[in-house]
Amino acid sequence: MIILEPPFCKEVFEKIKTLEDIKNSSSNTTLIFDYCDSSIEVYNFCKINDIPYGVNIKKIKELIFISNLNAKYAFADNIENAKIFQKIANEYLLDTKIILYINSFDEIEQIALFGIDGVKIREEK
Repeated sequence: MIILEPPFCKEVFEKIKTLEDIKNSSSNTTLIFDYCDSSIEVYNFCKINDIPYGVNIKKIKELIFISNLNAKYAFADNIENAKIFQKIANEYLLDTKIILYINSFDEIEQIALFGIDGVKIREEK
């Protein structure tokens, strides 16, 4: 299981919305988007330019689209979606990793039983 939090991971994440945000983002960061059909070109820009990115998704269609555009991560906000997405990722041998947002590391043991690729602590809003 991947743990996308220090000290287990040194990857830096930056929430992004537009192409302009990408151009102003720090180098060596992994961009995070909220899925939007109108952002397909932005995801394609990331693919073409080898920019690592992940997308917060809610539907299977979104997973398929972002996976085809080389998203590094697909973030799920609940265990039920994560289990469905993981099954599809395994079935189609997707390179995109399924990451579940969690509230604390206490949830890791239960999540590991479902074979989810990884976890990331949910950010405070």
